[in-house]
Formats: sequence, C-alpha cells, structure tokens
Amino acid sequence: MSRTITLSSPAMPSLLGDTALVISKLDGEEALSSLYSYVITAKTPANPLIPWQAASNVDLKALIGKEMTVTIELDGNGLGDIFAIGKDTREISGIVQRARYIGRDGNQALYEIVIRPWLHLAELTSDFKIFQQKSVVDIIDEVLGEYNFPLEKRLSGSYPLLDFQVQYGETDFNFIERLMEEWGIYWFFEHAEQHHKLILVDNVGAHKRFPSEAYHVIQYAADRPKMDQEYISQFHFQETITSGKWVTNDYDFTKSRADIMALDSKPRKTSFNDMEIFHWPGDYEQPTIGEQLARVRMEERGALGSRCEGSGELRGIACGCDFELVNYPVEKANREYMILRSHLLVEEINQVTGVDEFRYHCDFTVQPTTKIYRHPMTVPKPKTSGPQTAIVVGPDGEEIWTDEYGRVKVRFLWDRYGKNRESDSCWLRVSQAWAGNNFGGIYIPRIGHEVIVDFINGDPDRPLIIGSLYNNVTMPPWDLPVNATQSGLVSRTVGGGRSNFNGIRFEDKPGLEQYWEQAERNMTRLTKQNEDQTIGMNSNVNVGLSRNLFVGANYMSDVIGNSSAMIGGALAIQVGGGQTDNVALAKGINVGGAFMTTVGGYHSLSVGGAHQVNVGGYHSLAVGGASTTVAGGAMTLTAGGELVISAKKIKIVGSDQVIIQGGTVELNPGDCCDNCGGGGGGGGGGGMIGLPGLPAISALFGVVLPLPPLPTPTPTIPPTDTPTQSPTETPTESPTETPTETPTETPTETPTETPTETPTETPTETPTETPTETPTETPTETPTETPTETPTETPTETPTETPTETPTETPTETQRKRQRRPRRKPRRRPQRKPRRRPQRRLRRKRQRRQAAQRLNPNVHLTTNTFRRHPPISKESEICKTQHVSEMLPLTVAPYVPGRAMSTLTAFPPRWWASVSRHARCYMVPHPWQSDQDRSLSTAYRPPDWAMSPGAGRLS
Repeated sequence: MSRTITLSSPAMPSLLGDTALVISKLDGEEALSSLYSYVITAKTPANPLIPWQAASNVDLKALIGKEMTVTIELDGNGLGDIFAIGKDTREISGIVQRARYIGRDGNQALYEIVIRPWLHLAELTSDFKIFQQKSVVDIIDEVLGEYNFPLEKRLSGSYPLLDFQVQYGETDFNFIERLMEEWGIYWFFEHAEQHHKLILVDNVGAHKRFPSEAYHVIQYAADRPKMDQEYISQFHFQETITSGKWVTNDYDFTKSRADIMALDSKPRKTSFNDMEIFHWPGDYEQPTIGEQLARVRMEERGALGSRCEGSGELRGIACGCDFELVNYPVEKANREYMILRSHLLVEEINQVTGVDEFRYHCDFTVQPTTKIYRHPMTVPKPKTSGPQTAIVVGPDGEEIWTDEYGRVKVRFLWDRYGKNRESDSCWLRVSQAWAGNNFGGIYIPRIGHEVIVDFINGDPDRPLIIGSLYNNVTMPPWDLPVNATQSGLVSRTVGGGRSNFNGIRFEDKPGLEQYWEQAERNMTRLTKQNEDQTIGMNSNVNVGLSRNLFVGANYMSDVIGNSSAMIGGALAIQVGGGQTDNVALAKGINVGGAFMTTVGGYHSLSVGGAHQVNVGGYHSLAVGGASTTVAGGAMTLTAGGELVISAKKIKIVGSDQVIIQGGTVELNPGDCCDNCGGGGGGGGGGGMIGLPGLPAISALFGVVLPLPPLPTPTPTIPPTDTPTQSPTETPTESPTETPTETPTETPTETPTETPTETPTETPTETPTETPTETPTETPTETPTETPTETPTETPTETPTETPTETPTETPTETQRKRQRRPRRKPRRRPQRKPRRRPQRRLRRKRQRRQAAQRLNPNVHLTTNTFRRHPPISKESEICKTQHVSEMLPLTVAPYVPGRAMSTLTAFPPRWWASVSRHARCYMVPHPWQSDQDRSLSTAYRPPDWAMSPGAGRLS
C-alpha cells in the first residue's frame, strides 16, 4: 500500500509481519531554541487477520526512549511528476517521550505517540554543580557531553572565560539554555538519516536553505487556484515599535571606583526609537563583557520589529532554514527570510479507496536574514532562598589559604563533586565588621572552619561569607555551658595546640568580673598621643627577662605610700642633666660591696642634722685643690692610731683660745726637752711646774704644767648644734599677733628696738635673769607646764602655776606699751603638739652662761660648757667627793699680771658642769695636794660656795 507519509523506528513492533503502527496524523511545532514536540496518532494496519485483541496490546514500553522518524514525501515543483524539481523527502525525528493506547476503530487500535528531541533528556536531570574558568561554550560541551547524541556548533563569536558559574538546582537544559540566551547563542535541529542533530549558532550566516530546491524560493499566491507546486497562501508583513537602547551596569570590587556601565543603541527608523531599558545587575565584572551582553540584548530587541507570519499547504518549511519570498504585493517584503518557527499539521483524509491521502497545513514565523536573531531571556536565573553553610578548603599542608583581599575558598555542602581542595570554589569575599582603606577588622576563616555563605542579590554566582559557626570538630575556645559568662576572641597559632593562642576574654560573672588578654609571643602597643591608665587598687607587672622604658621628655612617678625596688643584679642610672632626690624623712643606702661616686663638677653635701661616716677599712680623701672644713659647733678628730697632719705650713687659729690636750704634748721637742725635769715657780719662762705621777705638758711659753690624765671625749657622740645668730636679729613685729607661730624668744632680752648680742649688757628695768627666781626641779628644753599653746597678747596676762623660762612679773617698757593695745580675742587654733624650736634651746644656753659668769666673773665659760644632763642637788655627793681623775680636762693659761682670767672649756657631755635652779652646784676639780697646786691659786679662783666641807679647799 503506497503512502506519502511513513512512520519508522528501530524499536517498532510488528503484527503478522507488518509494521505494527502506521501514521494517521501528525501535529507538531519546532522553533529556534525550543524543544519541539510532535504528536503522532498511529493505528494498527487495517488487516482483518489481526484481531483487535492483538492490535490493542502492542508493546509500547519498547518504544519509550527510542528514536522514531516520520518521513514525508515531497512532490517538488510538480504534482506527482517524478521529474519535478525538488522531489525529495523530509524527515522529522525524535525520541519517543510518551506512547499511549487511546482506543480502537473496528479491528484497528489507535495509539498516540509523542516524540521530542534528545535534548529533552536534559530536562529530566538537575544538579548543583560549579564551573570555574570556563567559557559558556565549554560549559555547554561539558554538560551535553553526558549525552551521546550528535551536536554541531556553528559559532563565530568569542566567549570569555567565566570565573564562577553555578548550576544551582537547575536542569541541565535550563542551565545551558539560560547561558545561551544570555550570551546570544541559539539552536535548532536538523533531521536526516533517521536521526536529528543539534545545531548551535550565533549568526545568520550559519543557517542553510532546505535541502529540497522546491523550497528555496516560495511564491505568494493567495488568490490563485491550487497550482502544481506548493506556495504561501497567507503572509503578514508587519513593523513593530521596539526599544532603541539597552543599558546595564554592575560592580567590580577590584575596581570599586571604576564605572563599568555598558550600553548599546540600535534605534530603528521609527518614532519613539530611543526607548531605553536599564538592566541591573548585569552579571559581569569586566566592561568588555558588559558591552557584549548589552549588544546581544539590543539585537534581540531590534529583531522584534520585523517579524512576519505566514501559512500555506507547505511540507518543506523547516525551522532554522532560509527561503526567499516572491510575488508578495509589498515589494520590500519580497526578500530572504529565516524560519524562526514552523507548525505542521498532517491529517489522513481517505482510507476507503485504498490510496492514502493526507492534508497538509503549515504556519510559520520568519524574520529577514538581515536581522540577527537573539533568543529572548525566557529561563530565569535561580535565586537562593537564604544563607547556607560551607567548609573552608585549601591546599594540602596549609592551614590558612587566602589572597590579597582576604578571600577564601569553600566547599559547599551541596557540591558533590568537591574534593576539599582549593579548586572546589572561586574566591569568596569575607564580610568584616569594619572595612576601610587600610583600616578596619580582619578575620580570615581557616581551612576546616564552617562558615555562613550568603549570595549578593540571591545570585548563586556571587557568594560571600558573612559569618562562622562552631560544630563538633571546631568547638568553642572554652568549655560551655560551664563558662557561659565568658565572651571574647581567641586565635590559634598556626600549627599550635589549644594553649597556643592570642586572645582577649571578658568574664561577666558577678563578683568575678575580669578583662583578660594573652599574647602568645610578643605584644606591641603604640600610643601616638596621650595614654591614661587608672587602676583602682593593685597593679603587678612580672617581667621574665629585660624591660626597657624610654621617655622622650619628662618622667614623674608619684607614690603616696612606700616605694620599694629590689634589683638582683647591677643598677645603672644615667642622667643627662640634673638630678634631685628629695626625701622628707630618713634615707638609707646599704651597699654590700664597693660604692663609688664620681662627680665631674661641683659637689655639695648639706646635712641639716647629724652626719656620721663609718668606714670599716681604709678611708682616703684626696682633694686636687684647696680643702676647707667648716663646723658650726665642736669638731672632733679621733684616730685609733697615729694622727698626722702634714703640710708645708700649718696654721691653727682660734678666735677665743686654742687648747691642746694630751698625755704628752710636744712642740718642737728637740728644743724644749731640757726643761722637762722639774722645777719651780712661776714667772720667767724657763721654769717647770709638775705634779708627782702626772705627765707634763710643754707650753709655748716654756712652762710645763702638770695636768691630770683625763679621759678623751668619745668621738661617736655627735657634737652639739651650732648656735645660730642671736634671735634678736630677726624679732617678730608683734608677738601678740602671732603668739604661736613666731613667738619671741625672751621678752627681757629685747627691751629696745636695737638689742645687743648679749642680753646681760642691756639691762632692763627689772632684771630677773638669775636662776634663783625661776627654780625648777628638772630643767628641760621647753617648759612642759605651759597650759596652752597660744600665749595671751600681753606677757603680763599669761602667768601659770609653773613659771616659764623668763619671768613675767615685771614687764619691760616695751611690754607696757604692748599692754596698752586693745585686747583682741585670741584665735582658737586646733590643739597640736608644740614644736621644739631651736631658739628656745639657744635661750636656755645663754641664760646658763650668764648665771655662771655672775657667780664668778673671773671664769669665762664657752657656749658649749653647759648641756643637758641629770640634775644635781645641793647635797649631791658628786659635788663633794668627785675625784679629779673623773673630772673633765681643765685648761689653764699662764698667769699674766693684770689679767685675772682663766678658761674652763671642752667638757664632754656626761661631765658638763651643771647649773640648777634649786641647787647651784658646780663640778670642780679636787683640791690640789702639792705645793705646785698653790702656784695655780692665782690662775683659778673657784666661787665661795664651792669650798663647802668635803669638797676640798685651795691653800
């Protein structure tokens, strides 16, 4: 039976030796960049020998997934003439997607079969997969390489490498179709030799005309009867308004200040041809890529303005082919067109006559070949629905893998092709808390860390890291929930253990609040201006080795309490300028070894009180120039051995007297040794006076005086304070105005405006300087019985039970003048311990000296004669039986006629003579026991009261 359309397949079943299925109807459509679908209505052969039961049980499963081909005979430019031009066949192939039984017509069973291109298989699989450093063509090849079907690429454009493209849950078809639509690649199928082949194109020149010459040029014949060739019966030429400009933009963080906006303008020659479309984001980072994408989108919009549609009884209008239209009334429409879409309907119309007849109808959409075709963006790019997690990866042997931007690479949890290597993803930017121009925070996730990944605008191709997470492998830095009150930041030394880290920690537990920090190795802190640190309580600094402190300007340390520094080794202090040590109280320096002080210039040592130097070994003092030693009071040099004073010239000057005391005193011993034997009386200068058993002393006058062996003053006892100038030189203006702060020393000593040095030479109206008028049992420095610290304004109004050192009964003329002043209420001052003033001590010394001189005008006692000591009463045995060897040395000058003056001086503290207010007792030497003693009676005359019984006498 001859048929003009047949159905064949390698898996076609058979019934009684014949093909089990014959075509009855074909309906389908093909379009550029679209998966075609042809619906075939097939039936079993009209063979009465085939029961309907058998016809109804064709093995349809055997057809599923198998390629099936519909072959249509073409008549060419003639009606059935075998010599007609273009007589050929057309094939439509596809894979059987679906086959179903739909009923029966008599003994014939009816089936419906849907065939689709093999690319439809790409709709049946989806994946999450990453493609890096590949062009869109490379990605298509990799995806379609999984399918063993023919593919041909007719591409003329260039396609750059893409850093990162993700098939994010898309089917293989949607993924590659989205990429091809974005980059201007489209496709169609060519059917031949029982197969269909996928053709990828990006330009008009890649299209061909239909293999049959009858369809190279097709006439338009709407008003003519049926001719002996196929023609177009309807054709609609049209013009459409479209957009004239495409603008797109994006952002490249590596050129964050660069403008990478791209635009393309192809206005058609119509009104409103400058309509602009702005697209963002443009999905690019390089301006050249943006320009290419904008051009593709503008070409797509421009081609929409010249689309045409037509129809006719045509069998050879195939999608992707070109033809030329002729005889169309619109002259400019008679041109070459590219078939964008074709819909074919083939139906069987007669089966009774035994000759198969079919009716054909085709409608199509075309556009001129002068226009470039770009398929519209029909497949949307998938968007993520929220953040995801990933694992940071890198090369083997590395713990941190990053680039100059602090980016890292990850393996997404959905990436089943990842190998936990740096090739698993692109570089991902890491979100930081603060990011500025060379300032801000930086935290680089390390290999193996779990991070939170989000996507810019939900684009799977633009991931970034926004945080990190702990898991069972990467645990928190401290145990939880035990330390739930702790927070902070802890790093980890690369290759180190849990204890090797830098970190800070905050403890917020009530009562145990703490800020803690650790530097695993070194810590450097820079403060460019001021730095203030306040510590409420204690501060401890423990330095294992050295510590250096450099201060560019001043350095001050203020310690309210004690300060202690313990140095195990040496201490060196280098001061470029001056150095001042101000110690309010005592200061001690204990040096276990040598102590050396080197002064390049002037050296001064000022001691307000006592000064003692104790040298356990050798002591040497070398002065390169002159040397002066000035002592305000007494000065003692004591040597355990020989004391040698050596100089070219020695001069001893005493403003009052010079005393040389010793067991044997020799002055130029070679000259005066002959006079050391004995002799008698005074007078001449060559005589000698001596005592049995006593050493002799040679005087400058040639007189040898016997002196008792008296003890040498102890050198360790500090000398007395040097008396200052008379306190009358700086008297206060009014003692009543400042009675406590600057009291006058003795009102009786300042009777006039210009007092003399000694108050005894300036008598007052009522002299009361004798100690008999102010007796006390125990002489002290200050009157302890003074009831108040603040005396009254006038001396006459401050008498107390215990009189003060100076009498107040008889005021002086100056005091009378002060009494006339109006009385003013004394100021109350807080009770405080009276201060011991040196003026009082000086006043008491002066009073004692004056009292002694009044008792014996022939005896002159120096200031240092009387000092504090236990009181001696009138009945004291000290005054009666004291032996002369226990008394102090008595220096006796030779007698000079007309000068009855002797000097008693140089008393050590415990044997000083005493003047008491209650018992006027002087300690004097024992009476002489030889004739030589009588010769001294003219040189020394003790007072009468000293000649009491038991005290001895002078003969």
